[in-house]
Amino acid sequence: MLRRARVLAVSAGRAEVELLEGPLAGETVRGLFYRQIGDPPQAGEEVRVNTVGLEMGLGTGGVAVLLPGDSTTVAPTNENHFVKLPYTPMQFPASAPPQAEDLAGVPVVVLPLHSHLAPACCAAAALEPDCRVALVWQEGGALPVPFSETVGELKNRGLLHSVISAGSCFGGDVEAPNTYAGLLAAAALEPRANLVLAGIGPGVVGTAADYGHGGMAAAVALNAAAALGAEPVLAPRLSAADPRERHRGVSHHTRSALRAALAPCRVAFPAGCTVTADGLPERHVYERVEVGAAGLEGRFGVTFESMGRCYDEDSIFFDAAVAAVALALGGEVA
Repeated sequence: MLRRARVLAVSAGRAEVELLEGPLAGETVRGLFYRQIGDPPQAGEEVRVNTVGLEMGLGTGGVAVLLPGDSTTVAPTNENHFVKLPYTPMQFPASAPPQAEDLAGVPVVVLPLHSHLAPACCAAAALEPDCRVALVWQEGGALPVPFSETVGELKNRGLLHSVISAGSCFGGDVEAPNTYAGLLAAAALEPRANLVLAGIGPGVVGTAADYGHGGMAAAVALNAAAALGAEPVLAPRLSAADPRERHRGVSHHTRSALRAALAPCRVAFPAGCTVTADGLPERHVYERVEVGAAGLEGRFGVTFESMGRCYDEDSIFFDAAVAAVALALGGEVA
């Protein structure tokens, strides 16, 4: 839904806009624009914005997304490139990423939701103070990396070092055409990453169907990592507090991803939780890990939150990410 809006203020990749038409006309809302596809707007400028998320009442997607103006001058260099957002009005060329030969010996942890990223990065820093963490940002949630405030905070604190945006995702430090190339790019970075995370952006896509959700990106990452020589570890999506039955215990997102992950992988369960691997595919290895996320927020100055719930309200959700990183790095969180 494209609506007219007036830009009131601009800051970094964010904007404040007043909606001029549609059911929300007259409201002032948060807006986003992406420098990768157009020049920044100016205060006072009238722009077109996409208000689908706002008008659908989506939580994570409840912002106005600004379209590039007619006078945009963005023109990336046209060499050694491939196309992002191909054959859409927003397509733009991106430089080909570096590629390692394989992932042999590279610790890879697959995260089911973007809200697992902060505890995973904190766990890596607690285990190895100089750990360099790279994230392969997959399709399944928000496509633009700049949408995530978490990424910016983790980078500013030195807890996340590089982001590779794969497939139709864009805006990372490195662009990759797919998850396979994204993982190999992460392994080829200089300085070398000590841990590679793979996961989706905020606002997971979901239809409540077994395979109709963004959580299937985990299966793609597990299959890709295994095919390229890694021994990937999955942080399962667990919850003791989600009001939706399909996400209680082991989420249906994780169950579907594990059914679709053809190569055996390791799955980390926090030792303190009562969740079991009952009904999960037997080809995978389910391991209990004696670590959790308690104390990491205060230690690293970050806040863990998912679906409006904090650590104390649903600890096993965040503990799963920490357990997976500890399993992959072979250590215990101090």
